[in-house]
Amino acid sequence: MRAETGYPRGLMSVCPGSTKAAKIPRSQLKYLNFVVQGETSRQKYTYWTAKNIAKDPRIDFRRKTLVVAIGYLDSTNFPISMILTNEYIYRGYNVILIDNQRFATVHYFLATRLMRPVGKHVAEILANLTQSGLNPAKLELLGFSLGGQTVSYIAKHYYILTGKKISRITALEPAGPCFRFLNSTDRLDRSNADFVQVVHTNIDGYGMANPMGHIDFYVNGGEYQPADLNFFPCTATCSHFRVLTLWAVAMKNSRKFIAIKCDTIQEARDSSCYDKVPLVTNVMGLEVDESKHGVFYLSTSKSYPFYLGMDGVKAEFAAWRRISDVNGGNETEICT
Repeated sequence: MRAETGYPRGLMSVCPGSTKAAKIPRSQLKYLNFVVQGETSRQKYTYWTAKNIAKDPRIDFRRKTLVVAIGYLDSTNFPISMILTNEYIYRGYNVILIDNQRFATVHYFLATRLMRPVGKHVAEILANLTQSGLNPAKLELLGFSLGGQTVSYIAKHYYILTGKKISRITALEPAGPCFRFLNSTDRLDRSNADFVQVVHTNIDGYGMANPMGHIDFYVNGGEYQPADLNFFPCTATCSHFRVLTLWAVAMKNSRKFIAIKCDTIQEARDSSCYDKVPLVTNVMGLEVDESKHGVFYLSTSKSYPFYLGMDGVKAEFAAWRRISDVNGGNETEICT
């Protein structure tokens, strides 16, 4: 591990062949669907009928529009999609979910390759909708896990087709396996949108350590998350999915997740950013200060609703420091 960056090799760092070009046959594009989500109803469109989204009664392009990319083995029918999107709808957004389940439920190596043409074809639909009134300045992308990498391909191709950047990308635990050592042109990068916010919760497992956004939040250091019960640790899968709950809570509780700026990822891993002068803070969520770029350490509690408010900027409330103090343990002495 390099101390200045904090990058380990991590899970499935290199996947031979995963960057090879992939193409979705025209006959298979019928499986690339788009779901317009309203307050009480939803409507599905295929790739071939998606131009009619502009006429959907749930859509008003004078409002902001959110496009959601699902993760590996994910589905637009799973409850988490509803939980995340309902708050956006409440805030007045148009919400469109990408139903690419057919291409995201194959072998993982193949799925990572297929997300490139998926992104290209989604961008084609968004470019078409732009001609019908969709404003890129009001267009946002949200992706979790593999979806957090898919949004980069959407944004890149949208720019190629329209010459305009998407307003904002929110990437929740963007996938690390098969992406860790790729160039920025082949994965999520801050250049993909006017503003890119990334939240990391399992950087050495299913997530990725690299800073990929204008602002990267490393929750409790980004490696693992504290568990409700000390004897049942929140390991890789638990930590990876924790980000969904955190984002849902952040949507409902504005400015409650307060993070502090670090100089390096290693400092964030070690929760050693509290002595900075001045202490620069930011909030995770839609209310993030887009002008404060960099790496941020975000401390949470171990149980719902997780946020600490202003206690999050105090060293004594750092999650792993609190846990290491159980039974009198500290940096130099641990009772067993």
